[in-house]
Amino acid sequence: MTDLQGPALTLDALRRFLPMHLRIRDDGTVLSVGPTLAKLMPNLEEGIAERLVNARPGHGICPLAAIREAVDGQGRLMLRIVNSRDIFLRGHGVRDCEGAMLLNLGFGISLHRAIRAAELTDDDFAPSDLAMELMFLREANRGVLHVLSRFNDQLAEARQEAVLQAQTDALTGLRNRRGLDIELAQALRLNGHRHEDVATPLALIHLDLDHFKQVNDLLGHLAGDELLFRVAAVLKQQVRKADTAARVGGDEFVLLMRGMTSRSALRDLSKRIIRAIRLLTPPELVGYTVSASMGIVIWLPGQADCPEDLLARADKALYQAKASGRSQAVIL
Repeated sequence: MTDLQGPALTLDALRRFLPMHLRIRDDGTVLSVGPTLAKLMPNLEEGIAERLVNARPGHGICPLAAIREAVDGQGRLMLRIVNSRDIFLRGHGVRDCEGAMLLNLGFGISLHRAIRAAELTDDDFAPSDLAMELMFLREANRGVLHVLSRFNDQLAEARQEAVLQAQTDALTGLRNRRGLDIELAQALRLNGHRHEDVATPLALIHLDLDHFKQVNDLLGHLAGDELLFRVAAVLKQQVRKADTAARVGGDEFVLLMRGMTSRSALRDLSKRIIRAIRLLTPPELVGYTVSASMGIVIWLPGQADCPEDLLARADKALYQAKASGRSQAVIL
């Protein structure tokens, strides 16, 4: 039987052919280190002790024993750099003609971290190594994910803006009837999880302008729209951040006042609003003074009112205010 022996490589050829190699004796003496591996671990030629550890899960053996086991058992090797806990070396090895162990290593999933740590370039890898191609794909993937993330953020913002527009009155910028229904349902905890211990007391104010019809009839609809816009500004100024002001149609407005159940506080609020609205009367409107009538209801946790019932009660109170001479508020 013919004894075949492969061609011997010079040290320079070995370093060029396997830039990530490690050639080591059984006693731990390092014979040769590939230039790329040396760039990452400059002192590796002094020995692997305290520089490499076995990274195989469940294997507590020393790195030299792990190398011998992988080489002689023709298995895979997994090492970790001691001073770079997130950089791993994986590969396999053989015995060369002199009996030394020759390892061919790579970075595996820690490739990008190794490239960053040692400032590696394409010249540091063998031409057959796809390291740079993999890095390109990784960066391209990150770029695509970044674009997708930005697109998703923009889509979410657009969706949120569309929802807000669908719940907003175009003329005044207040909530419309749909927006009010949503806010009121949430305030009453009618989303399938109503609990008395989490619901907040509230007051609902139904406001209707007095003599608004005369503004439209005598001064025109542009003057009417301008008045509605200025009334909305008054309401925005009077309500708190947690409250909701809505225009529910024509010259009708609804205020949802969270946590406000004091009758005296509600009377003071209604007086301030009425006084401010009276000041909005157009000087051209001779013989009439624009004002507001209000119907107010108070809701406490535990009461069985649904949004429709609460709005109906506020409407009833508003009717009483109108019937009592306008420019006033009635609290039920």
